[in-house]
Amino acid sequence: MSEARYRVRVLSSYIISDDDLAYAHMGRRNRWVNGFVSSLVRNRSGLREFDLQFHRTPADRAGVEALVEQWRREGVDLAICPGTDSALRLAEANDGLPMIYFGAHPENNGLELLDREEIVGVRLNLPLIWSHADNFALLRQIMPRLKRLYFALNMASEFAFPNVRVVYRTFRASGTGFWIPGDHPCLGYRSVAFLAEREGLQYYEGPYNHADELVAGLEQADLEDAALVGFNDTVLNQAATDRLLEFSDRRGVPLVWVNNPSVIERYGVADFSSDFEGVGRIVGTLALSILRDGISPGQLGLQADPGVRRTLNLARAQALGFGPYPEDLLARFHTVVR
Repeated sequence: MSEARYRVRVLSSYIISDDDLAYAHMGRRNRWVNGFVSSLVRNRSGLREFDLQFHRTPADRAGVEALVEQWRREGVDLAICPGTDSALRLAEANDGLPMIYFGAHPENNGLELLDREEIVGVRLNLPLIWSHADNFALLRQIMPRLKRLYFALNMASEFAFPNVRVVYRTFRASGTGFWIPGDHPCLGYRSVAFLAEREGLQYYEGPYNHADELVAGLEQADLEDAALVGFNDTVLNQAATDRLLEFSDRRGVPLVWVNNPSVIERYGVADFSSDFEGVGRIVGTLALSILRDGISPGQLGLQADPGVRRTLNLARAQALGFGPYPEDLLARFHTVVR
């Protein structure tokens, strides 16, 4: 067997050792891998040409720097980062290794990555909050009684961007509780509050540093006619994710997620995801452009999100007292769990 031509390393903050957990699918089993392989084949290549290895993102910068040094000794040609968290952490330690990443940039935070000539990315749109008519408005259609949305943000993740951290610290210093109302000047993500206001919903954000703080905050929420919204910053804290899922299940609070359909297939009501298989096809094409064609990542430009995939857990929604739904509403979802 001939030696692989290209040494590629995948650095992901979502690789979890227990593959049985619903949210573990964001790691090695994510559909982007399928799209990546199909793109290589379509472009007259294949995994036979790739030495492809997966690594979980180390917990601190020193660990990332050590990993980058190891890759340098191994002669690695390219790094792929599934997720903004791993991309930002690797970019801090990287000094020239070509990088491809795909990740979200809420309110354009983190896009300074693209100032680096060695980095190219696929922007994920966070579909729930990217489009009102196509996605966000569906919340009231599948949960007609909905009045309040609660979003808890993991302060240890890179999604707690510096500007967001400042306003969250200011709110905490005021000692006025866990949840930040949507009309408060210390809100981190104003655009989500605007979407909620348009739907007549009350919106709250709750920054947390550890799982116990998250659960204490959840206990303070007004859960009548409310829903919890999860993004993948939560998945970066396994204990917090487990506690959030358990709380939603035990208290009968609808759970909506963004970019993690396997969570919703087991626990929640609806997920609004990017088309990860389509993302993988773009990543495969970018990889060959860099490795085979010699094009600099900086010349390739920011790539658009290729589409949305919606998942509805009909069984869970019905168990919570929602439905029945008309067929035209069910047809809006690519996957319906019955």
